[in-house]
Amino acid sequence: MRWGIISDVHGNLQALEQVLRAVDAESCDELFFLGDAVGYGPQPDECVAVLGDRVVLAILGNHDDAVLGRTNPFSFNEYALRAALWTRRTITSETRAAIAGYTLIGRREGDLFVHASPANPRAWEYLLSIREAERQFAAFTEPFCFIGHSHMPGGFILTPEGRITAFRPKRLLLDDQFRYIINVGSVGQPRDGDPRACFVLYDREKGLIEFKRVEYPVERTQALMAESHLPDFLIQRLQKGY
Repeated sequence: MRWGIISDVHGNLQALEQVLRAVDAESCDELFFLGDAVGYGPQPDECVAVLGDRVVLAILGNHDDAVLGRTNPFSFNEYALRAALWTRRTITSETRAAIAGYTLIGRREGDLFVHASPANPRAWEYLLSIREAERQFAAFTEPFCFIGHSHMPGGFILTPEGRITAFRPKRLLLDDQFRYIINVGSVGQPRDGDPRACFVLYDREKGLIEFKRVEYPVERTQALMAESHLPDFLIQRLQKGY
């Protein structure tokens, strides 16, 4: 069984389409989505529709929740706020209904899926340090927890002795004695200095996690964002992946 796991599409249809082609080329059996279909990018309706056709599990993200009016977008930075309010005005009722069907927490074959953190999924916490990972590991019992939210691929490993280490995106051979928190990165707005879209390939039979990067036509997304008068900062950051 091979799973494709994606997150943080953020209305970037060009990136999503290229990632889905890569997922298909890897002969993935199932595709999982970890939240934030919308926000920042110029094609929220199209992205939500495509995800609805492809994924077996769709997790709710904070930007998704904001367009539903449940998470307060005024807690976002000014650029995210402007994009969230634009998205809220722009999306169709069909898109809003599809997002409302996303789940906050998902489980499949003994693995856990959330957008931000397992300890308090609706708090939208950023899990970036070993100290924070210790609290998060204590909040779930599954061997694997897959997350997104920070747009920073990588994660944390917990040994049977209680030692936690961080790892960067790489080809990761899994040990069934360890537990893992794995951030799958972002499809639509990478922030790790690599502008290519990111997703995770999980080969369950081989016990292998691979972080995959995919080129996409960034300029096309940027042009559509400019046409929609989205913030220039959001447009320019796509070019550098920060």
